[in-house]
Amino acid sequence: MSSIIVTGTTGPIISALDRIAAIGRNPGRVLEAVSEQVIKSTRHRMEAGIDPRGVRWDSYAPLNPLYASEKKGFGILRGPQQHLYKSIVSYVDGNRLVWGSNLDYARIHLLGGVIRPKNARALVFWMGGQKFQRGSVTIPARPYLGFTDEDRETLVGELEEYLARAMGR
Repeated sequence: MSSIIVTGTTGPIISALDRIAAIGRNPGRVLEAVSEQVIKSTRHRMEAGIDPRGVRWDSYAPLNPLYASEKKGFGILRGPQQHLYKSIVSYVDGNRLVWGSNLDYARIHLLGGVIRPKNARALVFWMGGQKFQRGSVTIPARPYLGFTDEDRETLVGELEEYLARAMGR
């Protein structure tokens, strides 16, 4: 009977596993790496006027014709001149990537809803050269935040790169 003896150290394997475990314990660097891409993806959808599922915003509700007649720029919530578009930011909170806007009106555009006056009997606004007074105004939803399949692929790609570096490849 013959035998083969292999000698060596498991040090490099243990070291690689330690680096991989460190990524799992603190995924912040991976999330930071993907955060800019998630912001770009969100803004790209805003420019295209589509929600994270690919549904066009105008299929939810078209713009009011009077409002549309005097609207300048890219369209519904779109374009770099829009405050909402520019307000999209992200940060890493532990093992979570958080992104969105802190503008007061961000939520109503995302989810839709009814605006009512707080300190008056009516809302007063101008549209199409006409003055309007209304007890409420309904804002249709224009979903712009969400994690798409493309975002997921970006995150997995970044994670794969981090793991490859951790394994020394």
